[in-house]
Amino acid sequence: MPVPPAEVTAHFTVEGPGFDAARDAAGPSGLALDAGPGELAISGERGAVLATLGDAIAAALDAGASKVDVRIEAPQESRR
Repeated sequence: MPVPPAEVTAHFTVEGPGFDAARDAAGPSGLALDAGPGELAISGERGAVLATLGDAIAAALDAGASKVDVRIEAPQESRR
């Protein structure tokens, strides 16, 4: 059975300490997570992704991150 596309994907990078804290904060969300070298992507339903992203950014900043860059993607096919 095909999986519907994610409504939203949030990609973010963390400068300084805090990446592990951000990943750990996003982990329990149950959303699709994809971690690469220095980047985390959270995919799923819009409200859940945005809430999880907020938690992850707060955790990164609390852990001493000096900069967090975020890119949000909303595929056209998920907006129909």
